[in-house]
Amino acid sequence: MCEESMNKNLIGENYQLQGLIELEKKNYSEAIGYFEKTLGTFEANSGTRLDLSNSIALAYYKSDELEKARIEFEKIATFNTGRITYGDIYTKSFYMLGKIYEEQGNTAKAIENYEKFLDLWKDADPELPEPPDAKKRLAGLKE
Repeated sequence: MCEESMNKNLIGENYQLQGLIELEKKNYSEAIGYFEKTLGTFEANSGTRLDLSNSIALAYYKSDELEKARIEFEKIATFNTGRITYGDIYTKSFYMLGKIYEEQGNTAKAIENYEKFLDLWKDADPELPEPPDAKKRLAGLKE
């Protein structure tokens, strides 16, 4: 019914939800397909687009398409809208960029992104897994 609707946001939300379901099932190519269908339904600079960029970036990362994941996470890092509503996604984009650059062997960029992430989340809840992991990775890269 959503696909027959005239409401593009409803169609996009349906595709994004289907993509998230496939992402959880580890069906990365299917997830990416749904997320790509969603791209045309949201404005390029909307907060919802930031959430979608995160979803597709994670799907690319988990399917070892590091360059595509890097491009999407860099888009998130440059978003001006949605940072308040999706502050966690904005901040975690630097953590993910650090991981990607580390995997690609770009130590300087990995360090830069881990440091930015840790600065933004210096007061994060201690039980969150990303800050201690970023600290550990950063220390290893600086050795």
